[in-house]
Amino acid sequence: MKSVLDVVVKLVNTIRSRGLTHRQFRDFLQSVQSEYSDVLYYTKVRWLSAGCVFERVWQLKDDIVSFFHEKQCSAECEMLEDTEWLSDFAFFTDLLCHMNNLNVKMQGKNQFIDDIWAHLKAFKLKLNLFAGQLAKNDLSHFSRFNSIPSVKLHFEFEHRFKVFSAIQTELDIFTMPFNVNCEAVRSDLQLELIELQSNNHLKQSFLNMPKLEFYKSLSKVSFPHLISHAQKISAMFASSYICEQVFSTMNLRKNYFRSRLTDEHVASFLRISSSHFEPQYKELSKMKSQFHSSH
Repeated sequence: MKSVLDVVVKLVNTIRSRGLTHRQFRDFLQSVQSEYSDVLYYTKVRWLSAGCVFERVWQLKDDIVSFFHEKQCSAECEMLEDTEWLSDFAFFTDLLCHMNNLNVKMQGKNQFIDDIWAHLKAFKLKLNLFAGQLAKNDLSHFSRFNSIPSVKLHFEFEHRFKVFSAIQTELDIFTMPFNVNCEAVRSDLQLELIELQSNNHLKQSFLNMPKLEFYKSLSKVSFPHLISHAQKISAMFASSYICEQVFSTMNLRKNYFRSRLTDEHVASFLRISSSHFEPQYKELSKMKSQFHSSH
C-alpha cells in the first residue's frame, strides 16, 4: 500500500502546499459544483486519516485530472490516468473503508479487551469472505476494484493479531465463564468455575449485569482466583485510542497561554479530563470555608 499512499500524499501536497494552486483548485471545485470543497491532508497519528484521504481523492479524481489539464500540468496527475495504478488505488480505497469501520468500532471508552477481540474476529471472518468472493470476481464489497490479490492481506492480518489467538481461552473465561469447559482452563480456576457454573442465581446475575459489576459482586472468599483473573483482563489496554485522546487533551491544556503550568498541574488536568467519574462538588465546597485567599 505504501507505493499508492506515497503517490496520493504527494498529489495532495502538490495541491495544498502551494497557496496559489490551492486557491485555484478550490475555486475550480466550486465552479464545477463539486460535492467537496477540498482534498484532505494525511496525518500519520490519526487512525482514520489514510482512509479519509483515499476516499476524498477517489471522489475527486476526475476533477483533479481536469484541473491539472486546464493548468497544462498533466504530469502532476498522470497516475490518475494509469489504469493499472488506478486498480491498486481502487482496491486500497475499498479496503481502507472496511478498515475504517473496524477502527471506529474499536474507539471509545468503556470497552474491554474481549470487546475489541470480538470486533477483530468478525473482521477476520470478513477477510475470509472477501477472499472467497474476490477469487470468484464477486465485487459485492469492493465496488471500486477490478482485480484482486487478497490472500496475502489475510495472512498479514492473522500475523498482526496472533497475540489475541494465544489468549483466546483467557478471554473466554472472562467473557462467558458459564460456557467454558472447566477441564480446558488453568487448574487454579477449575474448581471456582465449577462452583460458579453450578449456581443458577449467579448465572442469572451474569445475564442481567455488566461484566465488571458482576465480577465485583462475587465473593472474594469463594472466587479469589476468578476475581483476580477478571481484574487482569479488564485492566488490559484494548487499544491506543484512550492514550491518543489523553495526548490530544494535554496539547489543548498546555499551550502558549498556559506556559506556567507545572507537570503536577498537567497531571491533575489529565486525571480530571480523562476520568468518567463525576466530582462531588458539594462535598468539596463544604471543605472550604473561604474560596479565595483575597476575600
